[in-house]
Amino acid sequence: MFAAARNAVCLTAILLTLSVSSLSQQAAPVPTAEHVVVNFLLPIDTNSVNMLLAVVNAQVRTGVKKITIVISSPGGDTTAAFAAYNILKNVPVELTTFNAGNIDSAAILIYCAGKHRYSFAAPARFLMHSNALTLGAAVPLDYNFLDAQLQQIKSLNQMIVQVVSASSNKKPSEIEDAIHGQTILTPEDAKRWGIVQEIRTTFMEPGAVLISVNALPVEEKKPALEYSTIKPTVSAGSPTQ
Repeated sequence: MFAAARNAVCLTAILLTLSVSSLSQQAAPVPTAEHVVVNFLLPIDTNSVNMLLAVVNAQVRTGVKKITIVISSPGGDTTAAFAAYNILKNVPVELTTFNAGNIDSAAILIYCAGKHRYSFAAPARFLMHSNALTLGAAVPLDYNFLDAQLQQIKSLNQMIVQVVSASSNKKPSEIEDAIHGQTILTPEDAKRWGIVQEIRTTFMEPGAVLISVNALPVEEKKPALEYSTIKPTVSAGSPTQ
């Protein structure tokens, strides 16, 4: 039942890996640091995921062993998020994910890729909901077409259930109910569920370097990477602008 969706995710992962390899060769060098913090404050699509993975790959190539991905995202393309999850789970670094605002929809897949998962306190949130099908006016609505689309949605939902339940203390059936119920969790709720391991007041450490992922508009054809770096100068670890 899930073979088509799994094949699509695997193919997307391969294409994203190839894109990351190409993009990383163009990436501008950034200072080597023991701890690199990557800001990902974007909707999830193939473009933004490509840029995120290219930044992470560039840091791994410099020898960085500890990366924190700070996420605030309205979600987006579930297939691209699955590919990011699979790749990030296999990156040879100590990976931390941090909720800096909202982890909505597909963004929870990237969040769950972290070995360590932290969050700011409320008003940060986690939103889980089912995948939806958007049809154009010219799409033929015959039974076979709708049944195939429904099976794909069920498959994607089931895969989300598997990822989130593996990163929580909840049973798959409970996660499935939460997804179908359009559930919003506070960071405290998410911590009780085991999704969040710890609620923190900062994601920076003294000596860390902050890099922002700046994705190009979809209509742009030429890929590029832009880096901005901030070195914290206070002992508490908060970055200075």
